[in-house]
Amino acid sequence: MKVEKSSQDLESEVIYAGLCIHCGSCNAFCPHMDFNKETGEAFVVDECAETVGLCYNACPRTFLPINKIEKKIFGENRIDLGLGVYKDIIQVKSNNSDDVLYNLVKIAFDEKIIEYIILGDQKTEKPPLAFPVIIDNPKDAKNYIPKSTIANAGPLITGIGQAYLEQKKKVGIIANPCHLQGLSKLLTSDFNTGAKETVSLKIGYACSSGGMSGCKFCIDFSGEFSDISYSPWGAPKGEIMLIIRTELGQKIVDKAVSKKLIEITEKNPNLSEMKKFINKKRKKNLKNLIGNSMISVKYLKLNIDQLKDFLAD
Repeated sequence: MKVEKSSQDLESEVIYAGLCIHCGSCNAFCPHMDFNKETGEAFVVDECAETVGLCYNACPRTFLPINKIEKKIFGENRIDLGLGVYKDIIQVKSNNSDDVLYNLVKIAFDEKIIEYIILGDQKTEKPPLAFPVIIDNPKDAKNYIPKSTIANAGPLITGIGQAYLEQKKKVGIIANPCHLQGLSKLLTSDFNTGAKETVSLKIGYACSSGGMSGCKFCIDFSGEFSDISYSPWGAPKGEIMLIIRTELGQKIVDKAVSKKLIEITEKNPNLSEMKKFINKKRKKNLKNLIGNSMISVKYLKLNIDQLKDFLAD
């Protein structure tokens, strides 16, 4: 799918409209876009003659065809509107002094699922800004494992473009839901960006809150387009919920369990607190999208049944 709009349209419809979530998707592969080194916000570098802009088509806030993306990534559409497509949800804890998230990364390196991983190097908390770094070993990766989505906020998807330019393969990423939305558009688009040949693993960090103005229009709080979503929300203190979405995600979790790096504490956890949190945030943001009487932000395409389900009590 390609939409016939350019960087100038991206500028007017997203950046000037306050929808930019600083994910870096627009400038990961487009030379006409860059990001502000103090805020992370995208901007147009120069006039672009392209009428079908890669930047516009990569941005998750221009349009986001959720059903089409799910079909291409997972081969099916979600049954659970709040959590997306998944195979299993388990409650786990670490069996060592390392965080569950780091243990998953270590397994991905050990099993050669990844040779590199893109993580955020946090520069500021207000505004939240982390620059992407490309790490080639688990020891160094430990220094950049995010402790929150705020610590991971910034144009991380530009790291995918940098990895491609450096001819790196088997690149993983720990990303916030907004990053994964943009990356998934790149991975499923009709543009030949090189993202498909570069990315081998996507770990999503479930989002608790937003630090940018565009965050109030997001309805993905669980990292729906990942292989594994990591969520401290809904789990007891010291434990984590893992939402396993793909066979690759299942392989990594199974290996981490078999090597006793993590332990499953509940195979069928109570999801009520997680869903309560997600539904509360989602309803609030959907009201931001809809406005008082009509759709005010057009990037999200929902049919009437989906809208009813999203807003249902």
